Amino acid sequence: MVYFNNKIRSARIEKKLTQKQLAEELSKLGFRTSNTAIANWESGLNKPDVDTLGAICKILNKDGNYFFDIKNNNVSSIDENESKILYYYNKLNETGKIKAIENIRDLTEIPKYISKEKKTDIQKVE
Repeated sequence: MVYFNNKIRSARIEKKLTQKQLAEELSKLGFRTSNTAIANWESGLNKPDVDTLGAICKILNKDGNYFFDIKNNNVSSIDENESKILYYYNKLNETGKIKAIENIRDLTEIPKYISKEKKTDIQKVE
């Protein structure tokens, strides 16, 4: 399995950026970070938050799926909001995950929150 820390390092090197240069590029986009933070991401000590990851994807010309080895043929790509949902969902314990699913399911029962093209898919999941 290729881990996130190796992926970010490989993408940075492929783009011919040093850790310091990547930190500078992130700063230009309004993200306060340092080459030490990037070194910590690359060593697996920490991970960037979802907003910073979006900026990293932009700078390194990589789709978010690249960093997480998403290869499911049914998933063409994950948009920014789906990525945020996954990020916060993965921070929850099992009880929190169940509650999050229940809350999202409840929202799908309110017509003003349902996407027109997704209305027929809801019954398939339950």
